[in-house]
Amino acid sequence: MKQLSTIIFSSILLISCNGQHKENRKTTLTKDTSTLDSTHKSPSITKKEDLPEISKAKTWLTTAIENSLNKANGNMENSNTEAEGNVNTIYTKQYYDYKDDAINVDLDDGLTNEEFFLKWKDKYNPELAGVGTGFLIPEQDYGHISVSQCELKKKIANGFIFNLVIADPQYKKKYKMDIKVIRNANSFLIDDVMEH
Repeated sequence: MKQLSTIIFSSILLISCNGQHKENRKTTLTKDTSTLDSTHKSPSITKKEDLPEISKAKTWLTTAIENSLNKANGNMENSNTEAEGNVNTIYTKQYYDYKDDAINVDLDDGLTNEEFFLKWKDKYNPELAGVGTGFLIPEQDYGHISVSQCELKKKIANGFIFNLVIADPQYKKKYKMDIKVIRNANSFLIDDVMEH
């Protein structure tokens, strides 16, 4: 009888522990899912005071990309200053160096893929660098470029991340990417292009 009561008590204890374990697991899964959902959702309502700055950054980014690519390809006339080689860059020095390394991976005097990853992994996501491809678009030859979509993805401490689609109607191509812009004096600079 004593053994039977011990077995029954042990069984009840095991069953009750299993029930609690399953409930805890469900709660944990729910928390993880909600965390994932919140990171993938677009930003909630933007503060009213941020709207002028967002609009300014969006306009700057769209104009900078279109002017830079179309002037580089001869689809737009360069100013006298630009023709003399005094081109204002639209990139931060650090991003320019990062992308330059990405373009030259595995070429003469370039880094290996592993060296590139190790050098930049703490500052950027090297998997989204567009290794072996040019600035902003992967093609060497392209037509007249326009930004067909530029939507705020996220506000960050010193700037914004925009989701962009760059269109090349002549070659019937679209390039999707996220671009991080940071404040620079009274304007902005591109500090990362995450190519998808």
